[in-house]
Amino acid sequence: MVTTTSALFAVPEPLGMVDREAVSEAARAATLAQNRAGATRLEAAHVLVEQFARAEQAQAEEAQAEEAGAGSRRPAYARLDPEARARDHLVAACQLTCWHAARLVTAGTQIHRRLPRLRSTVDRGLLPELLAVDIACRLAEVPDAIVSVVEDEVVARFTDDLDGGDRPTRNAVDSAIDDAVERHDPAAAEDAAAAAAATRSVRFRGDRNGMATMWARLTAADAELLRRRIETDASAASEDGLDGSLDQLRADALAALAVYPPAGGPSATSPGSGSGPAPASEHDGIELGDVRLGADLPRPTLGNAARAGQPIRISVIASAARGLPNRVEFVHGTYSSVEWLCTELLEGDDASVRFELIDPAPGVLDSPEHALRYVITPAMAERIRMRDGTCRHPGCSVPAEACDVDHVIAFNKKDPELGGPTTEWNLVCLCRKHHREKTFGTNAYRSGPVGELVIITDTGHEHRTRPKGPLARARDAIWEREWNAFADRIVADDGTLINPPGQNPRRPWRRPA
Repeated sequence: MVTTTSALFAVPEPLGMVDREAVSEAARAATLAQNRAGATRLEAAHVLVEQFARAEQAQAEEAQAEEAGAGSRRPAYARLDPEARARDHLVAACQLTCWHAARLVTAGTQIHRRLPRLRSTVDRGLLPELLAVDIACRLAEVPDAIVSVVEDEVVARFTDDLDGGDRPTRNAVDSAIDDAVERHDPAAAEDAAAAAAATRSVRFRGDRNGMATMWARLTAADAELLRRRIETDASAASEDGLDGSLDQLRADALAALAVYPPAGGPSATSPGSGSGPAPASEHDGIELGDVRLGADLPRPTLGNAARAGQPIRISVIASAARGLPNRVEFVHGTYSSVEWLCTELLEGDDASVRFELIDPAPGVLDSPEHALRYVITPAMAERIRMRDGTCRHPGCSVPAEACDVDHVIAFNKKDPELGGPTTEWNLVCLCRKHHREKTFGTNAYRSGPVGELVIITDTGHEHRTRPKGPLARARDAIWEREWNAFADRIVADDGTLINPPGQNPRRPWRRPA
């Protein structure tokens, strides 16, 4: 039997046994329940911020009372932001990344503090959680003087769109709020544009199969200039018959921008360089600059990159002795093949290359002498970063080279033998925010022998992270191969255990004499 109301829809039978109308209503009811669950999450984020703020205030008052006699005061760096603490709590509790948890906290506090109409819409389940988060985070940038009228316009518009089955995209949300701000406060719109220009950035992240991904946030004018340059180079190469799709040629044109001119020589694309490149030109009023035409797009090489004044650094993890191929590991975690490296060194220009052979065995740099010293040697810090890859707090993706290397068990400067040693198993990478959280927060931290980090929150929840850097990946591959070899020695083809290990299971068994 199927029952339905305007609020809930129960389907005792499997969905495959009911008609399309019932299935559609069941999906709609599930969406409503999901939206209301999102409202609960947003409220929980807001309440967590308030609870952490009260706890921080109580802790500050207690510390101030204790230190009143000594005349000291709790330093500012020891005070933790309640929103940051709520974010870190939600990262582990809700299995979120730090970015998503930060947006959830921002949206929750905005909705419950300064966006009453949006809160009413969210509580009734009329807005999906992700859309509510997008709107609230964008409205957080709107000045208090006009946020109420902008909120009314945006919520009314998007609620009507959703009622008609048209869900707005994040770009549509940004455009609608920008238009409303510009109408009600043109000066604020100009300030927002200037603030946005300050967020320009470029990021790289290693990918699989020897590839990497690049994100760029540029001003619209700069992005258009770069796009026109890449399009012009790629189109010229395509017209001259260079193999590859236009997308591939665009990537080649972008990589060609990394080529440095010979020391003391003219640029490969400068006028009068002898190669006859096209002079600077304008298209639709946009100056493209010098462009290398033809199918000979310059390719960056190790030798050419060394002209920037930075030695090319190659780390090779020594796995060949254990039956695995060595891999060329770059500083940022991407990798390529040894064949690529050999080709670059044989065919490229003279390069300033520094090779490092890394022993993957845990603790090879540990020594009794350094274990009782607080200062971490550069070689040890570099090894920890290569092992961890990123900040080790759950959900945090800050690259290891931008992190602090910290003792899990605190080092005792007064009596080093009573504190945590400066050894590989007791060191982890933490970004500055999570380093402060560990030092001044209330969580407990415990390390494992090969880099595992266990975080126990003040609510009793236990969370684990494992290292994901190139050194950790090499260790995992070595241990997997050794385990498979051990399993092959003790497990027969039919799945039975071999006793003693290594005995040929096909030989007939004989009773001992």
